Amino acid sequence: MVVEVNGLRIAMWPLGFFIVIILMTILWNRKHSLSYQLCFAVFAVYLFFAFDKVFFPIAINGTYADAMREVPFSSFINLIPFNFNLTEIPELVIGQILQNILLTVPFGFGVSFIVPLKPKHFLWLIPAVGLGIEATQILISLILQYPYHVIDINDSILNALGVLIGYIIFRIFAWLYTWLTRRLAIRLGGLPAYIDEVSRRA
Repeated sequence: MVVEVNGLRIAMWPLGFFIVIILMTILWNRKHSLSYQLCFAVFAVYLFFAFDKVFFPIAINGTYADAMREVPFSSFINLIPFNFNLTEIPELVIGQILQNILLTVPFGFGVSFIVPLKPKHFLWLIPAVGLGIEATQILISLILQYPYHVIDINDSILNALGVLIGYIIFRIFAWLYTWLTRRLAIRLGGLPAYIDEVSRRA
């Protein structure tokens, strides 16, 4: 997570971790369990890495930013679904497809440990994640006044697919976890008990 200003690279990680510490302090004051806070911390670390891949680096000004301001926005926008060019470097394109899917799989799996969601909530959450990422990139580009990222409808579709896959994996995990704990009559406490609570809620 780096912001470039006049050639100076400013790391945003310290600010991000400071925000997480503040949020965890608020959670502690609101009597959230340590198990919940652990899941929250893990999910926050994942979001840091995801944001780093999706939104950074950001060049506010300098040689690169000045040059890109001469480039038309339309050349960095693709609104044609499944418009994949596999003729030139297919390995690179396939790699990008897989990366876009894998990027949001942890979100689909882990968000239920942070927010109590029902299956119907994912009907809007799945497309919202994919569209939200691209919309945020458009907003940042408008603020910077140059297309700092390629805006691609396919990225939205693939990110949404990743959330769906992650949620399916979570549902399978939740079913297996509750089945095993009931089958083996395991007495749970701490983090295992919290995982059991989330799994039964699903």
